[in-house]
Amino acid sequence: MTELEVSAVGQKVEFSSNGRPSEIPEPPTKLSAKEKSVWIYVTQALLNYGLIHKTDGMLLTVIVKTFVSWVKAEEKIIEIEKETGSIYVKTPNGFEQPHQAVYEARKLKRELLQWLPEAALTIPSFNKVVTSLGAPEQGSLFVDPVEQFRERKRRLNLRGINGGKS
Repeated sequence: MTELEVSAVGQKVEFSSNGRPSEIPEPPTKLSAKEKSVWIYVTQALLNYGLIHKTDGMLLTVIVKTFVSWVKAEEKIIEIEKETGSIYVKTPNGFEQPHQAVYEARKLKRELLQWLPEAALTIPSFNKVVTSLGAPEQGSLFVDPVEQFRERKRRLNLRGINGGKS
């Protein structure tokens, strides 16, 4: 990667090996100290691979805030288990059920797992993006180049111009 400028968040612009500009965006909302540390970690990791753009701010803010909330909910469950010896609480009717923090943690984890692939923050989504940005396929000596071009066009769902051949 060739670095053009280095300064505060939002100003670092690099060109990845695929030639696309990569820039850490400004967070669109205020972040807590924990959220800022997660923001820096995630955005720097994505910048190293050229997988971040200045328009990714909202998506990454949702991911960072959800992650920090999920960690808090998990810590609350551990705290409750230490205090009471169980994650179950009795309702006013005498029934036992998991503490509300269990349901909150489960909901936040579900949301997080829906958002992470959108930013290439899971192993399968990261591999898919990196593979798609990889080097072009090596040509074969025995393949018709015109047919190869048409096949690439079909894979990309490109259509011919009216009056032209497709």
